[in-house]
Amino acid sequence: MSTEARFQLFVKAGKDGKSIGDCPFSQRVNMFTGLTLNNSDVEIIPINTSDKPDYFLKLNPEGKVPVLVDRHNNNKIIPDSGEITRYINELFPKPEVHQGYSGPAIDAASGIFPKFAAMMTNKDSSKNEELKANLVAELRKLNDFLAANINNKYLLCDNVCELDCQVLPKLRHIQVAGTFYKSFNIPEEFTTLTRYIKEGEACDVFKNSCPPDEEIIWGWSKFFT
Repeated sequence: MSTEARFQLFVKAGKDGKSIGDCPFSQRVNMFTGLTLNNSDVEIIPINTSDKPDYFLKLNPEGKVPVLVDRHNNNKIIPDSGEITRYINELFPKPEVHQGYSGPAIDAASGIFPKFAAMMTNKDSSKNEELKANLVAELRKLNDFLAANINNKYLLCDNVCELDCQVLPKLRHIQVAGTFYKSFNIPEEFTTLTRYIKEGEACDVFKNSCPPDEEIIWGWSKFFT
């Protein structure tokens, strides 16, 4: 009887080319599989994105991660984190993870990472304060949404859902890389956002998939050399 995992999940490798790296989109899928699948169902394969192996490029010519392979469906290849979580949810709809949610929490959270990336990749020091203010404005939206739904432990309910898998890894990048490179800290006044982050970081699916801080710092270092 074969013990081969049904799914292969290719994610960004860390600095050593072997451990799990800093990619928040890879962590999104890693968290999601932790919610919906048994550990034995998924083989996680870190890929050195600076020196991609030939077998991976043959599998996925675009070379992007994450990528899922379903060995029970003719080795079907699913690229893109959103497509992967959707595919898994179609196969395993329990537990309820609010896949496909399109309500106000999306608007509250969707602008954060683009504003963060703009701040991190900016080379014009005269724009630093403006870009930090833009990020604070987006974080305020999320804080206000959470405050208006204070009875929920997470974004949509008392359980981690697919949207939390999207948002929590990105917030971790802000906490770690934003502080390290740009001396940016999430404002102390955003108490409901801080509470949400602490709840998320305490849950097993986050802890089991989160890269070390040094990997997140290394992942952003290419913009600061």
